[in-house]
Amino acid sequence: MAQGAPSPGRGRGGRGRSRGKGGRGGGGRSGSQKGKDKGGDANKKEGAPAPAPRSSGSGAGAGRGNNRPRHFSARGGGALDVSARSEASVPAAAAQDPPPPPANSGGAEDKVKGMSDQDVLIAFGPFVRAGDPKATAVHKEYLARQRQDEFIGNARRFLAEKESQPEAAAVAPAESKVEVDVAAAPPPSVPKPPPGLQVPAPQSAIAPTPPPGMGMGSLPPSQPSLQPAAVTRLPPPGMGSLPQQIPAVPNPLSLGGGPPGMPPQIRPPTSANGMTSTPSKAAPSSILPARTPPTAAKATEAPATTPGRPMRVRRTQTRCEEQPGRLFANDMPNPAYASTTPGLPPKPTSLTARPRSELTARWVLPLPYLRNRALRRFEEQKALNPMAPPQNLTIRDALRHLAVGLFRRGATETGAQSAIVSKEILAADDGSAQPAGRPAKDYFFNVDQRADAVFGTVPFYAPRTPGNVVFRLYFEDEPHVTLATGPCVRVVPSDDDIDSVLRFILSNFKSKKTNGMSSMNSLASVLELFSPSPNTNERYLDAAGRVAWGAMCESRKVVHKAGRKYLEQRAELERKLAEEKEAEKIKADLPDLTSLGIEDSDANDALARKEMDANAANDAQSKLATELYSNERKWREMQQVYASVLKAIVSSEANQMLMKRDISKIRLEWDLWCPFVEAFAPNPFVDATDEASTLPGDISAFPNIGTKENMKKSHDSRNKTQEKVLGFLPRSTRPLTLKGRSHKWKKSGLDFFTELSSAMNELYRAEYAVSDRVWRRRENVRAAIERVVSASGEFPAGTKVAVFGSSANGFGSPSSDLDLCLQVPPTATDFTKEKGVEAMTNLAVKFTEVGMTDVDTVRLTARIPIVKFNVPHTDEDGQILVECDLSLQNPLACLNTTLLHAYSKISPTACVLASIIKRFAKNRDINNPSQHTLSSYGYVIMLLHFLTSCDFDANGFVVTPEDSSQINPILPNLQWVDPLWAQKPDGPYREIAAKPKAQQCMVQHPTESKYYVNSYFYRTELDGLKQFCSENHNPQSATGALLAAFFHYYAYDFDYKKHFVSLNKKHSSPPAEREVKAEEDGWSLYRQGLAIEDPFELFYDVAHVVKAANFHQIRKEFSLAYSKISNAAMASKELPTGREVIDSICEPVSKEA
Repeated sequence: MAQGAPSPGRGRGGRGRSRGKGGRGGGGRSGSQKGKDKGGDANKKEGAPAPAPRSSGSGAGAGRGNNRPRHFSARGGGALDVSARSEASVPAAAAQDPPPPPANSGGAEDKVKGMSDQDVLIAFGPFVRAGDPKATAVHKEYLARQRQDEFIGNARRFLAEKESQPEAAAVAPAESKVEVDVAAAPPPSVPKPPPGLQVPAPQSAIAPTPPPGMGMGSLPPSQPSLQPAAVTRLPPPGMGSLPQQIPAVPNPLSLGGGPPGMPPQIRPPTSANGMTSTPSKAAPSSILPARTPPTAAKATEAPATTPGRPMRVRRTQTRCEEQPGRLFANDMPNPAYASTTPGLPPKPTSLTARPRSELTARWVLPLPYLRNRALRRFEEQKALNPMAPPQNLTIRDALRHLAVGLFRRGATETGAQSAIVSKEILAADDGSAQPAGRPAKDYFFNVDQRADAVFGTVPFYAPRTPGNVVFRLYFEDEPHVTLATGPCVRVVPSDDDIDSVLRFILSNFKSKKTNGMSSMNSLASVLELFSPSPNTNERYLDAAGRVAWGAMCESRKVVHKAGRKYLEQRAELERKLAEEKEAEKIKADLPDLTSLGIEDSDANDALARKEMDANAANDAQSKLATELYSNERKWREMQQVYASVLKAIVSSEANQMLMKRDISKIRLEWDLWCPFVEAFAPNPFVDATDEASTLPGDISAFPNIGTKENMKKSHDSRNKTQEKVLGFLPRSTRPLTLKGRSHKWKKSGLDFFTELSSAMNELYRAEYAVSDRVWRRRENVRAAIERVVSASGEFPAGTKVAVFGSSANGFGSPSSDLDLCLQVPPTATDFTKEKGVEAMTNLAVKFTEVGMTDVDTVRLTARIPIVKFNVPHTDEDGQILVECDLSLQNPLACLNTTLLHAYSKISPTACVLASIIKRFAKNRDINNPSQHTLSSYGYVIMLLHFLTSCDFDANGFVVTPEDSSQINPILPNLQWVDPLWAQKPDGPYREIAAKPKAQQCMVQHPTESKYYVNSYFYRTELDGLKQFCSENHNPQSATGALLAAFFHYYAYDFDYKKHFVSLNKKHSSPPAEREVKAEEDGWSLYRQGLAIEDPFELFYDVAHVVKAANFHQIRKEFSLAYSKISNAAMASKELPTGREVIDSICEPVSKEA
């Protein structure tokens, strides 16, 4: 980093102005240069042009005006090594001044005098290491007298003398045995890192840190400029300004002291920009290297991937706990690091910004991480080019390709091509023209060795379109590795922004660079977030309304054009598919070749050709069928996006005012949307019968007034389409859910749900309640297996067999399989997974020997090794076979079992509901993970989420309380309930502010070594919660209403596109957002389907096996079940019995026509 030259005038944003020596600009002199040191301004007196290396701080003008804030960058920083002074140092000698420079060294002297103090130290160091007598004498004089100004002046004269000599370029050999601590030079100023980074207390006086609000790198005019501190160590307390020698601990970024086989370190001269180069035989005459490293050094810098081309691999280190760095947005940390104080309101977890407002990304990376990465890259380059000369790496080499990008939250990939905007920290070393994302000058960065970290800032602008965005820190040559993630930045347009944002979206529509789907998504987001203030100027809203109307017209054009294209492609593909089938039929009707008297060899050849033709025909048909499906899927997605625009308008009064000139037609359009069909019903206001004339988007035939008759036409068209496609008419109204006020039910309706509840309870007791005899049977089988395990001698002493799953969690049935787990004692640290698989293989042989049947070891190679077998058992019911699955070290499954068992203990109603829902799912063929539908465990988690998230009255009807003090869940969330309230649940329901993270709560994941599970949930003294659940609702009447509400919630209310099912959400918190899971755990953001978070393995999606088509089938089944219950409850004739309703909704699929 340069310090010596003042900043050239007033720059843009953060350059500031220079005022003489040590002026306001970031290029002012450091503390050791204030005033006139020896030769400090000699270049001005002699008329020599002063070099203008880059400055490191930012001036008082940082962030002024409307321009994007700019910062000076730390280009230098010295080499990454802080070498320790060798014990075999040069013997003590009398200090003497070096001889004066030759008379003909004027040009060289001017060149050296233009160097900053930092550059002088960096260039002087190699001569000291090489044992140069004059350099050693200068250095020893400093060690003896501790006069910094005199030392720097002597070093300048020494370098000027060497510069004037042609042979001065020959740098000392790399394998020098004498190493002198160059860090004994005066330490430069070191600023503090951004807020949130824990650092030790300062050990000596350092430069003041920027006050809040000035931005990183912005210092008062009188403060010295910032520079990397990679060449010094701060002195210990009591040592004054004397730099500390480090005899055994190298700098974390040093290549010296690396792993065995590392080539000896070379410390060549370093330029003002911090670049180092390896000296070649044809070394230049100057000791100051050129800006561009030698060609040989460049040859070794071939990255594993081309910068700017992101790797198409899964993004890693997505969670903040796994990331080495930190990233702040306008000084706000990621909420994963935000601490909560009991009794105080929680801190905001996101930053709200207006479109095109200024943002500042502040990043921090630990030096040990950069060192390890530099070593790894060095080894990779050495493997590619073993003959390349050794290379000394600098801080710039470690930060090369480091970039900060602004991404839509949840973007699946990281890199310049996936970012809204991406900026690399460093400029090109040769100052050439930059590609996109590379700055013309470095962005600010600095090294703080107290915190053992490097940090910096990068300016950004918020996107024009609203939505959630995040900053990500990564290397462009390894974009899949996320180094840090910032907090969510919510871009929300204000009243003053809505017009410009809508005009930007309208311009995107008219540019026709895309298919228009992204512009429609942006339009829907703007309309969803638009909420004008009461004082908004109506004339301004009228102008914005005209722009919104234009964007709506463009949306209609896009969807109508896409519909016509879909019909054309579908007709063409269907024609080709029919031709292929006809050709296959003709070939199949050909006579048998053997009946034509053809020789056997010819007949065999002909049969082979016929078989090949048949295979080719099948492949062609499969390809056409795939294209047909893809064409259909694209058209459905286009209609869904258009429907989201319509929904945003009709569901908001503000948008209705904005679109008042077109609101009647928009409402009629919205009434044609069929969510379960994922398509619009045909336009009923068009007389033509062809499909192209009834496509959505064309509203020319729509009436301008939305009368009841017109609305009935839209409803009838929608109902006709749904009944034709689905086979039933969904009842989307909410007879069971009425928000904001109580609902007076008819006597018949209440009697129906009482009857349904009674039938459900009776069915549960008859078929699903587990008797004491079954519990004893399971315990006897478990104990017998444990005895076999102990007798086998294959496992460490103290190994136990535990029961988990539906057999133990209270949500199973008497016929549930027995899931068992081998729990090896924690003291057996040498019992690895490989040993466990071998032991289980031998145990399987032992099972066969003791009489167990159907022993299956196929799944021993799975992530969790499993042995399946049957155990013959005799009790009061006679001899039966108990199906068992024995797994190895499955602690999280046991933890899940304990959690679900606690829920079953406090709420028997939950067990009844779970049994009916699992019966329904199994009979409707949506309960088979091997067929890409949901498991029974997934349905139980959905039920618990529903019971802990919604509010209910005593009859089990979903309500919305008028204030938060009236929240009344059927089931308290055991992972968030307040323990004090749970022991004596008086007053409104309460939850804790944050989960405890004590050591006893954190459990290491059995297969993910870096992942720890927070196992906390309330599990003691459950009597109080059991009483709360029993008094909270009437199980004699509420169970049936809860079943209907469950089906309605997941058929109509739950937003699968935005939210996911989770028990790790407070009752008082908003729904869990899919964007968060996509950002933190890499879940799919664009797949509109079911997503269920495991209660403890937060990265695991329980519903990941469910394909899109099966998800829609599950949702349709929920709608069908709710419609049957609702129709029965509202029947005008005699009410059906509760058992008849259960049999109707649980009717097996095979019995349907």
